[in-house]
Amino acid sequence: MNQTKILKAVRNHDVILIDVRTKEEYLEGYIPDAVLYPLSEVQRAKTFEFPKNQTIFVYCRSGRRSGIARKILKKHGYKVKNIGGILKWRLEIEKGNPFVK
Repeated sequence: MNQTKILKAVRNHDVILIDVRTKEEYLEGYIPDAVLYPLSEVQRAKTFEFPKNQTIFVYCRSGRRSGIARKILKKHGYKVKNIGGILKWRLEIEKGNPFVK
């Protein structure tokens, strides 16, 4: 799936986009509408609050951590696609702290 289609699916709420990098990496720049859920937390979680009927897209810096997160989420019954790393993302990137209103 190309990046334009990924953004459209996220903005239409057809998929959930999860960034599995650290909070510090996320604050340096993230794909718009991505939810931060660091891999360390994914690995510790016993359950997840995501709807099982919705596809999840995961990404990290290069694609390695998102591959690990994909396997974990799939074991919990989620439909998951690893979209790789933000290093290859060519569309807009959000910067700043979305945690502060």
